[in-house]
This record gives sequence, C-alpha cells and structure tokens, in this order.
Amino acid sequence: MKEMVKSLKLIWKLILLLTLTALAFCYAMFQGGFVSWFLFYAFLPFAVYSVLLAVYPLQSFEASRAISQDQLAPGDVLKGEITLTRNFPFPLIYLIAEECLPEGLKQTAADLPARKWFFAGFRREAVFSYTIQSMRRGEHHFTKIRLKTGDFLGLFEKETLLHTEKTVLIYPLTYPLTWKNSKLHYEQGPNSSSQRYIKDTSMTSGVREYEPGDRMSWIDWKATAKRDTFMTKEFEQTRAHETTIIMDQHPSEAFEEMVSFTASLAKALVKSGTPLGFVMLGKELDFTPVQPGDKHLLGIFRKLAKVQPEAGAHSLSQWEERMASQGGYRSTQLFIVSALTLELVRKLEYRAVHGNMELYFIRRKGEALSQEEEVLLDRLNKRGIPSEAVSEDRFKQPLKEVKNL
Repeated sequence: MKEMVKSLKLIWKLILLLTLTALAFCYAMFQGGFVSWFLFYAFLPFAVYSVLLAVYPLQSFEASRAISQDQLAPGDVLKGEITLTRNFPFPLIYLIAEECLPEGLKQTAADLPARKWFFAGFRREAVFSYTIQSMRRGEHHFTKIRLKTGDFLGLFEKETLLHTEKTVLIYPLTYPLTWKNSKLHYEQGPNSSSQRYIKDTSMTSGVREYEPGDRMSWIDWKATAKRDTFMTKEFEQTRAHETTIIMDQHPSEAFEEMVSFTASLAKALVKSGTPLGFVMLGKELDFTPVQPGDKHLLGIFRKLAKVQPEAGAHSLSQWEERMASQGGYRSTQLFIVSALTLELVRKLEYRAVHGNMELYFIRRKGEALSQEEEVLLDRLNKRGIPSEAVSEDRFKQPLKEVKNL
C-alpha cells in the first residue's frame, strides 16, 4: 500500500512538472519577446534536472561502515565512519546521509553527529565520522544507512536505505568488589581434577630430586646432605574453593542493577583465583561449567551483555536435576535475584541441606524493602542461608557475607 501511494505521488509530481513546463512554453509562444523566452529557457534546465533526478537510482550508492571496536565497556567511546561510493557521477545538489542508530545507543551534544549534509555535486565518494558516548548494555545491530536528496524546485525528494550490517557488544557496568576466600581444600587420593591447584608452602608432604625451575627456598638441605644430591621439598596441593553464581532472569525494575552486580562479583571472583561457574535461570537453563581464568570471565561477560529479562517459570528445577545427576552440589552457590518470591524462598530452603549457598537481593538505589521482602530475607537467614539486600549505592562496599565464606 505504501509503495502504491509513493508511486502515485511520483506520477502526480511528474504531471505537475510537465504542466508547468508546458505553461511556460505556451506563455513564451503567445507573449513572444525576449523576456518570455528567457523565462522559459531559464526554467527548462531545472525542469529537465527534476525529471532526471526522478528516474536516477539513489540505490546505486554503495555504503561501508567501519567501527573502532566491536566490543566496548561502559565509558568507552564508539567511533564510526561511513563511506559512500558510486560509479556514475550524476550531479546532486545536496545529499543527506544518516546512520540509523539501533535502540539503546543515543548521541549527546558532545558527540559528532551521525548525520551529515554533503554538497555532493559530481563526487563519487563521501565520507563522514560520528561518535557515541551514551551506550546501553546489550548486543546492538547496525543495519541501515539513510540517504536523502532533492531537486532545486522542491518537487522531488528521494530517500533510500542502504543495508550494511555490523554488530557491537556493550559489556555491563562493573564496580570494584572485594572477595576473600578462606576455604581451601587439600588434594587427597588419586582422583584427578581439572580445577586450579596451588602449592601451600607451609605444609610439606615429602622430598624429591631437584628439577630445573625449582626455587632455592624449596631445597631440603638435610636431605641433600644425606643423599649427596640436591633434594627439593614437595608440598601439599590446595584447591581454590569452587563457586557458582546463579542469576535469576525474572523481570524487575532492578534487572540492570542486578546484571552489573553479577558482572562485578564474577570479576572479583576470577581476579582472586576462584574457579567460577555461571548459571542463568530463565525459561531455559543456561549453564557455564566451573573454570578459572580471564578467558572464562570474558565468556561470562558476553552472556551478561546479551541477557534479557524473561517472564515465566524459573528453570531452577532443571538446575537441581543437573546437580543431582552430577552427584550433588560441590561448590558454593551464590544466588543473585532482583525479585524475591515465596516460591523461590521455599526452593532455596529445600536445597539448603545439600550445600553452602547465599542470596543477594538486588534493589534500585534508594528503594526501600517492602514488609514481605523483609520477612522473606529474615526467613532465609534463620534457615541458615545468609541473605541480604544490596542496592547500587552499596556495590562498592565490601561484601560482608562473601568475605566470611
């Protein structure tokens, strides 16, 4: 329907232009004289240009987009550059090029605008740059570039969209959190594990022959004197305490604050050397196995950048089934929620006997707890599940319960 209306408008404008040209010619013919013919010939080039512009394919432009980075953190500045090229240099009085920004990216007065006005003429290439400082967490897709031009008379205005795709990932905002882990497990028995082990130099388990790379402080001088060869102490292997963050995707007004807190906590855990697992409870269970390292943290950040609230039943039952099939809960479970319900509290109470867990209830800055929420938090604490409400203004404070793990 829109295309039909657009075609009818174009036909009407062509008829109007031809009518005006015919009237100017008739006036010159009947009036005669220099002035009348001068007016006709002066009007004729504008009319011809308008007709040519009406049939000129603005889609003949080719567009390319260059983005400074495809992964950015809050505080970074996105820099984009648009290049427009064409093969046939049809003269254009003006050309307006505009980047169609995805929802979630907004420009401020300090940014270079994503819209540029060119006096194109016969130019085959046009380039402009823009910047964006206000960026919301998420995966943003750049797909379209809008072009617009017109004639001298204002009768014909042409507009088209050039399609070129680019995806940018904006990571969530993080705050400096403190994590202190006092639970270390000593390796016992022949069972193998993929977890990170750390030498505890305060506990010696035996001696062995010196190997290149051993520290001088590890040499056992008494054993060396007895065997007439360098002997090195062997130490107990300690395993960093495994932790799993479980984030609820239930919709709430504090969802973005919850994502920021989760990202901050995950960063603090990995920085401390803690092997970390990550679970998102939405309509479907999203599970990332326990692993250490910055590469693993980057994968968690990618998921947090894309996550969206999902209404519906919790997938906590699927998580319980997975843990039961693996022989129980071997890591500390840190539940992070932005909506506290009686159903969730009952499920946590049931699971409390199977392992160590804590709950963080994320609230918006300055938002007070309701009476029901206070009762539910107190109920969890009485059941031996450390729980507390955390708001954005407290994110930078040390986490009391986490420190005492």
